[in-house]
Amino acid sequence: MGLFKKENCVLCGEKTGMLDKKTLDGKVCKNCRKELSVWFDDYKGSDKVLLEAQIALRTHDAAIAKDFNFDKIFGEYGVILIDEDAQRFIAFPSTSKGLFGNQRDVKSIDDVIDLGPDIINFDMVEDFEIDITETTREEKFTENGEQKSYNPPHILYMETFTLRMKLNHPYIKSIYIQLNDGAVQIHNIGRRQWTDPGRKLAAHLLNLPGLVKENQQAVYDNETLLSAFLKSDYEMPDYSYGFKCSMKNWEEVQRYHYYLAMAREIQDIIKGNVL
Repeated sequence: MGLFKKENCVLCGEKTGMLDKKTLDGKVCKNCRKELSVWFDDYKGSDKVLLEAQIALRTHDAAIAKDFNFDKIFGEYGVILIDEDAQRFIAFPSTSKGLFGNQRDVKSIDDVIDLGPDIINFDMVEDFEIDITETTREEKFTENGEQKSYNPPHILYMETFTLRMKLNHPYIKSIYIQLNDGAVQIHNIGRRQWTDPGRKLAAHLLNLPGLVKENQQAVYDNETLLSAFLKSDYEMPDYSYGFKCSMKNWEEVQRYHYYLAMAREIQDIIKGNVL
């Protein structure tokens, strides 16, 4: 007799394993979990009736999603497809099935739908935030076999852009969508500056709008700042972006703004309608 007694899946009746999810009525096997939403995590608070209702709704969603007009499509790692006229969207957390992103699981709208969509209406979104995760690493050079710091130090900034939404949905509490496939890497000479005189000078010369909050710090809206610089005859100080803009990292800084603009457009489309 085995140490652990195997249970039958509450949905299909097949045997379950140690790592299968527990519900109020018993365990759900791996194959049946594939029929549930990729965003679903409340197994312990659900029973067979709720799980069957979720599968039925997802089957219905998959059938009608092919007729949606997804006129706005965003994301490279995670993906969000928006039908703006109907005020609804579907999303998937990862388009890659390879450990390092070298195998693509999603290449088209049909691929997202085939993976099993959850139709989310704009008015189901209770809260929305843009999360910019930043990690850093100092870059050094080798001299006589020894690692040494530059003066000023050279810092590599790695930026990841993620959308996080709290939902009032029948079976999904929240979702997250990482927009960029691989972090934006910005090589910077010196530490990133948020409070330098250059930004104050920019505000004075260009009459920029007020401060916004990012990571509990007061900073100028980067997208507005970039737009103002491109239209200005003034030569702005290097540190006006927080990054030292140079020929070496200008394309990297632009890529940073690309994802920031993408995140804010998605936020404006959804929040502008319901929040």
